[in-house]
Amino acid sequence: MATIKEIAKEANVSPSTVSRVLAGSSKISPETTKRVLEAIKKLGYVPNANAKGLVVKKSFTVGVFVPREPENAFLNSFFDQVITSICAVVNNFEYDILLAISNPEKERDLLKRLVESKKVDGFVLLSSREKDPAIEYLKSIDFKFVVIGRPNGFENSVNWVDNDNVKAGFEATEYLIKLGHKKIAFMGGPGDLVVTSDRFSGYKRALEKYGIQQKNSYIKFANYYRKSYRESAYEILNQEDRPTAIVCMDDLIAIEVFKVAESLNLKVGKDLSVISFNNSNVSEICQPPLTTVDINILHLGRLAAEVLMMDLSESTKTYRRIIVPHQIVERCSCDKAQML
Repeated sequence: MATIKEIAKEANVSPSTVSRVLAGSSKISPETTKRVLEAIKKLGYVPNANAKGLVVKKSFTVGVFVPREPENAFLNSFFDQVITSICAVVNNFEYDILLAISNPEKERDLLKRLVESKKVDGFVLLSSREKDPAIEYLKSIDFKFVVIGRPNGFENSVNWVDNDNVKAGFEATEYLIKLGHKKIAFMGGPGDLVVTSDRFSGYKRALEKYGIQQKNSYIKFANYYRKSYRESAYEILNQEDRPTAIVCMDDLIAIEVFKVAESLNLKVGKDLSVISFNNSNVSEICQPPLTTVDINILHLGRLAAEVLMMDLSESTKTYRRIIVPHQIVERCSCDKAQML
């Protein structure tokens, strides 16, 4: 494999000039740059990422941050899909991915360690929480990052990509209402997630618009454990005045609702209508197939990565916020309301 010294000899320039051309320096003349690039092509030179990083003081690595307990980080297929799409974009820019997973109480230390060790040039944060410590820390040190999710309180001062989750929650609930349901429950994830609060706001708005009274026993928020989802589903479905339909925060919660409904001899799609979010792979293969809101996960990841790569390449700061459209995918888990 050719070296920088060999490239320099071929192009009749100094090794430092070759390094500057590789770093994209604008101080090298077009003629010299062309000569160096021709030498690189002729000799088949492939830049070493570590050496390149030393020249331009970059790691050429993007951190993907998941604020979860490691054992629960990938229970939800959302993370698999979104990381896949991030990798596709980042790799095209010849950057690598560093996956950072941390318990909430240790996340600031992890982020600080990665930033100060210069192991990453920027972060993609895979969720947004109320008073999010990751956003607050990275913002305070002016480090480059993008959030997948609405950064509550920082909407106009950080880069972010999200769906209109209030609208999505409203439309999912309205879908059930138009099927004749009035006893509609809501099962969400952790209450500190902005996506949970936004979809719950949409649910409440739909009930209010159609004059349906909100019932507290129909509303549950669970943590990241499947056991928690099952317990919440059982509390909702085992009450005397049970709901006829449920809006689930995501497909994983919906699957646990399916299991609990079966244990109570309730048939999903007949005795109980279920609508969810994410349109994950399991939504098509479960029985019955699940009606769900497709939030276009791959687009969320791709756009977030593109925004970060633009930010890393620009000298001036431009904050970007992108809303990705969603759509309801109708399958077989919802039907017209049955008289109880």
